[in-house]
Amino acid sequence: MNSDKIVAIEHLDHYYQEGTTQKQVLYGITLDIYPGEILILTGASGSGKTTLLSLIGCLRSVQSGSVKIFGHQLYRASEQKRMRLRREIGYIFQHFNLWDFMTVRQNIQISLELQHNFSSKKARIQSEAILREVGLSRHMDVHPSELSGGQKQRVAIARALVHRPKLVLADEPTAALDSQTGREAMEIVRHLAKQEGSAVLIVTHDPRILDVADRIVRIEDGRLGTAYGEELSLVLPTLSDRELTQIASTLKVQTYAKGETIIQQGDVADRFFILIEGTVEVVQQQESSKEVFLRTLSRNDYFGEIGIVNQSQRTATVRVISESGAKAIVMERDTFMSMMSESDLTNVIIKHQVRERLYRKIADLQT
Repeated sequence: MNSDKIVAIEHLDHYYQEGTTQKQVLYGITLDIYPGEILILTGASGSGKTTLLSLIGCLRSVQSGSVKIFGHQLYRASEQKRMRLRREIGYIFQHFNLWDFMTVRQNIQISLELQHNFSSKKARIQSEAILREVGLSRHMDVHPSELSGGQKQRVAIARALVHRPKLVLADEPTAALDSQTGREAMEIVRHLAKQEGSAVLIVTHDPRILDVADRIVRIEDGRLGTAYGEELSLVLPTLSDRELTQIASTLKVQTYAKGETIIQQGDVADRFFILIEGTVEVVQQQESSKEVFLRTLSRNDYFGEIGIVNQSQRTATVRVISESGAKAIVMERDTFMSMMSESDLTNVIIKHQVRERLYRKIADLQT
């Protein structure tokens, strides 16, 4: 196993007992989560999201396949081992799960005192420090019942992160919050997790927080795949739900190695690309055969639209420069043109982007 992985899952299956028969709920799940990465898991109710989260969180026994967290194998792991590993994970729940008979600080402090090597004094100091970080320095000695929903969620976030876990699991963390409060809560999680290099897995139905993710995956009927609609909505938020649903079924994901060319200048413009992992460079070959660097693109950037919109050949070359390669959602030309014709606002935005990129390209070549 790559030692950089916080979570490494291979060929995970899971079953529930229903009377005398078994019902399979997860099928061949393979997934890695890395330090500092925020991964969002989406899917319909009953698709297996919470089951997968509970297996990663050591709350259920792994029946088949491999699940490793921090390098420890959970398949056939004892309850004692799973309990020990649970102490190294931060959990954020939908309903906060705070004790009303304790103050805010005490709710945080007790979670530290359950850890090894934490004196009451050290636990108090660290609890007060993280409450200041989440903006609750004036509420340390009040009880949760005196707080708003957003403030309660900040306490829950502080409790999950106070022991600086390398893995944070959040189950529908914004379900009980309004749009602005939920957004603020997730920004706090992102800031603190990135600061500590923690991996974060968020299970959510909430489209308002999708852009906090470094990566989005979707589970359907127990099988893991790319969240095409969610990824597309981040890049082109002007598309309606109906349009997203129609387009998503036609998309594919292509993986590219470092140094591989995705688009070659002069080729037929027949596909549109949305980058979901990795970094690419855009270069242009001049008549003198000199190659001129134009720009770098990364996650949520798109390319390939200029040739399609202008009905011309590719005007530049795009190649992968990130060490780990790159992944892109690929849209065929016919789907792209249909999208442009059905969504007037998307049409306007993409054509504006085409003009901007062409003007910038001319300016780059003149300097």
